[in-house]
This record gives sequence, structure tokens and C-alpha cells, in this order.
Amino acid sequence: MRKFSTFFKACRAPLFSGLLFGTTYVPFPPWALLFCYVPLFLWLDEDASSGKKAFLGAWVTQFVLTLIGFHWIAYTSHEFGEFPWSFSVLVLLLFAAFIHLHIPIAAWISYRLNRHFGLQGGPALFVMALVFSLMERVWPTIFPFHLGYTLLWAKWPIYQWADVIGFAGLSTLVLLANAWIARTWQKQDDTTSVFRNVVALGAVLLALTITGSWKGQSWEATDSQVNVLAVQANIGNLEKVYAEKGYAFRESIVQKFIELSRAGLLENPKTDIMIWPETALADSPDRPEFSQARMEMIRNGLGNFNVPILAGAYSKDPSPTGKSQDAVTYNALFLLDSNANPIVPSYRKTHLLIFGEYLPWSEEFPILLQWLPFISNFGRGKGPMTLNWPRPDGTVLPFGAQICYEGLFPFFSRGLADAGAEVLANVTNDSWFGTPFEPRQHMIMTLARAIEVRRPMVRSTNTGITTAILADGEQLQRSISDTAWAGMFEIKYRKNPGETLYTRGGHRDWILILLVLALLLWKGGRRRDRSTVS
Repeated sequence: MRKFSTFFKACRAPLFSGLLFGTTYVPFPPWALLFCYVPLFLWLDEDASSGKKAFLGAWVTQFVLTLIGFHWIAYTSHEFGEFPWSFSVLVLLLFAAFIHLHIPIAAWISYRLNRHFGLQGGPALFVMALVFSLMERVWPTIFPFHLGYTLLWAKWPIYQWADVIGFAGLSTLVLLANAWIARTWQKQDDTTSVFRNVVALGAVLLALTITGSWKGQSWEATDSQVNVLAVQANIGNLEKVYAEKGYAFRESIVQKFIELSRAGLLENPKTDIMIWPETALADSPDRPEFSQARMEMIRNGLGNFNVPILAGAYSKDPSPTGKSQDAVTYNALFLLDSNANPIVPSYRKTHLLIFGEYLPWSEEFPILLQWLPFISNFGRGKGPMTLNWPRPDGTVLPFGAQICYEGLFPFFSRGLADAGAEVLANVTNDSWFGTPFEPRQHMIMTLARAIEVRRPMVRSTNTGITTAILADGEQLQRSISDTAWAGMFEIKYRKNPGETLYTRGGHRDWILILLVLALLLWKGGRRRDRSTVS
């Protein structure tokens, strides 16, 4: 117990960094964004006496920030996994212990590099920032996670630079700002140096803010508009599970979507197209032999409105036995006409959620599916694609299809831009994660893709948050979580908007980071060699 107490006493600064980071990430106000890493960076430069201690101290940082920001993992384990709360808390603790190990690994690497090349003070702190940035990009987390997203959450115009360097690049800027402030703290006895650093950093941030605001305004001009009615039916988890397994609730769920859609269409008669969330339909519109009754309900309930629907549902390959359960099933997004007939082939989800939608190594070892039959095993789609809607005016609107956490991966949205998407359509079900943390985190990370590729996005969810964002960064209304809701978004967009600098090559900014890191280490090595000779 004494060793445990001594360890945490020695790691007070890393612990403080974890608290600052955890309470500055979404959905908290980003109050400590520019200095949350400062205690850890200073500790690594001045107090860590070995690579092992550097690793353990930074591990404390990541453990604390994960407990704060991702405590909803316990709720998900309880709700989705049906584990008792005691076991769910254990799952959270294990998750917090390992998921963000890139932080202590980055601390160990930067500590070893700084000691080997004889770096201290400013150069050492900036080496830390660059190594931490690189580790954020290569560590295999469930989804990319960093502080760049907080700029969009705060609506700080610096986020507009994401169309050049992406939100991962913005995270690099945040880390560099933390290193700069840490160096300023080290020079606190030199009033002139502190003043110069504060003025210089303030000037850089002001310049990025002003130019970011200008960049956003340059995307305000549009030449087209589509009015999208988003429907959030707020279907409970039990009802969805039973409906997906074919036990019950299918008719009642479809009827709820029909009623909300009818009310929304009557209130918004200028609606061009509707969007329903991920797996809104527990049926397969491309296999009417399995879902004819529910498709008939949609036809009877909405056919007279003549408004097409982007609907989350299941797609199936032809069954070799003629039975629905024997067909390969895909999580899919359909473009349906008002009679529930597919207009174009559906998009099938490509990036599946581990254990939620596929079982690792089950293709190599099929027996695993027999041992663990409760784990879903969906088919995998063929990558980013558009759903090309032929509009009544004779034009075609390519919707870039995203399902749930595919919107968290920058490369996927870049692929949609390359495929010609003009509006991004994201459908999601966050009902397993509780409120308010995960839905807001998921929302802001998904909306970030619209800025990187400069395509507006409409996001439809089962329980919230349903919203939209335009290419200039304007965020439209948000639905209330855990509430049945329908609202129309006026999505202004550009035909053939072209590719952003980020899409064309800005996502390779890691090359520049490596070059700057190598330069810092080279200069440090030269200084070390000169001091050795003298």
C-alpha cells in the first residue's frame, strides 16, 4: 500500500494532466485545451528519471482521462453485453488500462530520444509533442481519438483548417501549443522571455483564427439545395433486438417511422427526401420475399407523398436454401422510392464493429461462430460508394453513404469525396451508449468529416443526436436525445465541389512531422557532440 501511495505521489503531475484532458474533451467545454498536456510534458522533461517511470507516469494520464471521457463503456457493457454492473465496471477498468497505451508509449519514446540526443527544455518539449502526434496516428484504437475535435465542438474557427491538414493535423497544433506553453512556464523567471512567448503564441492563434474564419466564409457560396426530413424514432434496445431476430415489434417499429414521417411531411411540405437511421427497418428491401408485409405498410402509409427515403436496413444476398436466416446479411443503407422499392443498389457497410458486427478470425475458423452464436457476423461491403438519386428536376445528387462509426475514419470520407459524393449521409444508432457523453462525442467526430472534405452532412440517428452541418461549418439544429423527433434540414451544397487540399494530400502531413522531428534530433545530436569535444 505504501508503494502504491508513493507511486501516485510521484505521478501527481501526470495525474493532473489526465484530469485536465478528461474534463476538456467533449462534451465538456475545452477550457484546458492549450495546457492539458503541460504538467505531463514538464514532468517528463524535469522529473522522470527513467524510461520506465516515463511510461508509468503517462499511463496514469491515459488511465484517468479514459475513465472520465469513456466511462460510458460500463453502461454499454451492461446494456449491450447484459453483464452485471460489477463486471461492467471491471470491463471499463480494463478498457482504461489498455486502450490509449499510445500515450505512455509516446512518453517512453520521447524520453529515450531526448536522453540519447541530449535534449532538454524547448527542443525536448517539442520532440514530445511531435512523437505524441505520430503515436496518435499509428496506435490501433477502435477509432481515431485526439484533441483536434474539441476545436469544432468549441466552434473555434481554427477548425476550418481541417480541409488542409485534417483534424489529426489540428491535434498536432494543439500538442505543439501545449509544448510552447510548457516552455513558457519553464522560463517564468525571465519576464522578457515569457512576454515574447505569450505574444508570439497569441499572434499565431489569432492568425489561425482569422484565416480560419475567412476559409469558412469562402465555402458559403452554393449552387444547389436539398431539403432533408430526418426521422428519429427513438426505438428502445429491446424492441430493436427482438425485431432484428424476427420475434416481434417489426410492424410497430415501421408504423412509428411512418407516423413520424407523415407528421414531418405535413409540417414540411417542401421536403425533397427523407432519411431514417441505421437499421431503422429490421427487413431487407432488396429481398421482398422476406419483408413484403412491412414494405406494403410503407407503400400504403407514405406512397401518396411521393418522397423518397434514405433508410437504414438490412441487405441480403440470395439465400441458397430459400430461408432468410441462411442468406448473408449486411448492415446497409437503401435509397427507396415512396413505395419502398430500391432506386439504386444499396450501400453495404464496409467497416464493421469488432464483436458487435463481426467475430475476429471467424472466416479462418468458422467453428468460432458455433461457439459464440450470440455475436453477430455481418457480411462486409466493398468500400466507399455513392447512392445516386435522380432528382425530379433531371439532375443527380450523389449521396456519400456512411453507416455509424464509418464516419469516424477520415480515409473513408476521403474515399466518398473521390467517388463524387456531393452530400454525406450518415445513419447511426447510439442507443447502446447512454447519454450525454458518447452521443455528443460521436456526433462531433462524425461532423468533422464534413469540414475535411467540404461536403455538407446530414446525420440521422435512432435516439440522438440527429443533426446536419454545411460545408462552411455551420451546424444546423440538433434533435433532443431519447425523444421521438422529426425535423427538416435545408442542405445547401455545391455541384462538383472538387477535392480539398486535405483530400489530395494534406492527410500525409505526418511526413512533415517526421522531417521536423528528425531535424530537432539532428540539431540536438550536433550540440551534444560539440559539448563532448569541448
